Amino acid sequence: MAARQAHLPRMLDFQQCEACTYDFATGEGERDCHYYECPYLPESLDARCPTCLFNFYSKDGNPACDDPPDCEFARTIAPERVGNLRRWLESQGPTERRGA
Repeated sequence: MAARQAHLPRMLDFQQCEACTYDFATGEGERDCHYYECPYLPESLDARCPTCLFNFYSKDGNPACDDPPDCEFARTIAPERVGNLRRWLESQGPTERRGA
């Protein structure tokens, strides 16, 4: 548990590139770097299934397992990552990037 708590502040320190308008929660917006995925996004903030790319935060996409998703990632990893992403978004405060 201590290792998980120690990782939390580093995760919350993640900052998007200045020109990036990509919304990690919804998967929308432009990435100035033109990468398909952000090369700097900590894995602990990525709420998408690595197999089918279903976004567990926004519930967007077509899960490859079932509807609702019931794969191992959905049961064990996604809930923690969604929580991490929520905490990160809250730590960023309202910003123009997220339409607030």
